[in-house]
Amino acid sequence: MNLPGWSLDNTQLGLKFEGVTKDALSFSVNFLTYRSQLPSLRGGITSVHPFTGATGTFPYLIAFDLDFPRVNLLGGSLDIQADAIGSVIRMEAAITKGEEFPSTMQPRLFKESKVVRYVIGLDRPTFIPMLNKDRTFLISGQIFGQHLLDHEQADGPLGRIGMPDWKDNWIGTLLVKGWYQNDRLSPQLLMAYDVRAQAGAVAPSVEWLVTDNLKLTFGANIKAGTGARKFDDDRTANPFPGFTGPPGEATMSAGLGGFEPLGRFRSGPIGMAINEDFVQFALRYKF
Repeated sequence: MNLPGWSLDNTQLGLKFEGVTKDALSFSVNFLTYRSQLPSLRGGITSVHPFTGATGTFPYLIAFDLDFPRVNLLGGSLDIQADAIGSVIRMEAAITKGEEFPSTMQPRLFKESKVVRYVIGLDRPTFIPMLNKDRTFLISGQIFGQHLLDHEQADGPLGRIGMPDWKDNWIGTLLVKGWYQNDRLSPQLLMAYDVRAQAGAVAPSVEWLVTDNLKLTFGANIKAGTGARKFDDDRTANPFPGFTGPPGEATMSAGLGGFEPLGRFRSGPIGMAINEDFVQFALRYKF
């Protein structure tokens, strides 16, 4: 079958098996193959030598094509009803193959790596008498972990080179949500902290169901931490020997780093947005 703009290479396929045991243990096993939603920068494209005019491919040259690599994912989840502590324990884990990450140690400036990601969470309804003696609060905590199996870094003459992404990193979140006025008023506090980036965010909000048709939402998002970090960005590579460095073979970067673009990978999603605090107000009316 041939359809304009469609090919088997662009399809997404998923398989899922899930069940519940007699002890109320919920589980699932999942497989997914898909095109990455985030682009990969692939160096080593055909370029023109700026000094000789020759056309070719030049290792360690900052010239890229965008590609969306195919990723295969295998994962599973487990929900445990822990009646002894009145909580639900949630665990998820997945391993992917095919993801690509920037690396200044590679001639094409990227490297494929298998990635293991996991989540451990706990949800618990809890009475906090000093805040509300008649209604429980939902307390939900999660730890998100990521491990790059094929991570690479080394010490160059002027600094670290390789993959700017952390080999291991964790992000923790905590949600506290309450209800008042017959559940028409619901304040919540959401907090997140990126361990490696040393950046955190606090997001308080309040939902007020004024009538059955009118709902008001007030919220804010405030971030703090170290912000942007430096990392090798290939500026000291030698892609044109004899012109950009000593004659001979092309050589990788010496490690002199900057904030952009690769340093942003050290900052994480919270650190990259550290100057983007905001407040919001939303009004929703149902006719």
